[in-house]
Amino acid sequence: MQCLSIIGLTGIVRFTTPAVFALAVVSLALASIQAHAVDMLIGSSQRNVFNYNASRILCRLVNDQTDDLICQVLPAAEGLHSSDQIHTLTNVQNGALDLGVIDSAVQYDAVNRRGRFEFFDIDLGNIRSLFSLYGVPLTVIARGDEQLHSIADVRGKKLNIGNPGSTQRAIMDDLMRVNGWSRKDFKLLEELPATQSQDMLALCFGTVDALVRFNVHPNADTKHMVNLCGASLVEIAGHGVDKLTRDSPFFSAMSIPAGLYSSNDMAVSTFGLLETVIASEDLDENTAYTIVKLVFENLDRLRKSHPAFSALTPEHMHSTGLTAPLHPGARKYYRERGWSQ
Repeated sequence: MQCLSIIGLTGIVRFTTPAVFALAVVSLALASIQAHAVDMLIGSSQRNVFNYNASRILCRLVNDQTDDLICQVLPAAEGLHSSDQIHTLTNVQNGALDLGVIDSAVQYDAVNRRGRFEFFDIDLGNIRSLFSLYGVPLTVIARGDEQLHSIADVRGKKLNIGNPGSTQRAIMDDLMRVNGWSRKDFKLLEELPATQSQDMLALCFGTVDALVRFNVHPNADTKHMVNLCGASLVEIAGHGVDKLTRDSPFFSAMSIPAGLYSSNDMAVSTFGLLETVIASEDLDENTAYTIVKLVFENLDRLRKSHPAFSALTPEHMHSTGLTAPLHPGARKYYRERGWSQ
């Protein structure tokens, strides 16, 4: 009797006839397809960025709440750094990704072909918005012995504004411009990067009085500065912030929740960028509708999943930070809720 074999997950399985063997091969192939089928790919930043964790939370929600879609996150390749959101954007545009998570400034620049997209040779006209997700605030952290409470107090001090090309540096440059500040208004303006904790060491050893960061909270580095160096968060508010959030649709006022750090028992006002979820106009309308509906009907779950989601409100998510036109599936859901014409 002829005996055929298949190497399976549990070892070598032997079959007595070619017909049984063929049936087993087909069954294994179908099982493999079912086990690895992915109906939706969400593009995110690299694995060490919160954007990736947020995308995983979204995928987990989709996989838990519907049997019709299987969602998987595809992070940007290591080493892309500041270009990873462009990588996400272009792969949504060409259909390699179904959804992407990018910040509101990148979305605004891409739609309006400004900044790094001014001479971009890829047509991004098919990018559509679904909703904004969470905020990433500009954060100023000061030494405790300096008693700096507001951004106005930082003027005249030694401040690290971040390395050129970093997001915190770009936002700080905007804030200094609208406030009419220049280097002459500070005792020292350093340009140290956050990599290898260079800015954090400068703060703790007194080289600078305060530093600027751009990150989701709670943040491990911030906890270290608070606990080991007696640092505290500084409020960022006033005329300059009001002007930026009013004139630049990608900026939003936000606050860092109270109690995340031992030195801050009250919420800290600031502003920053929103992470937004985008799709191509080619994404099926029903699929987009399902995703938006799932997210908005499970906001309580999202709010509890991480402090960065704690301030999510439908009123802001369906419009704030969104520059690209709404996807028809998103617009359909918002119309049902009375939020869109």
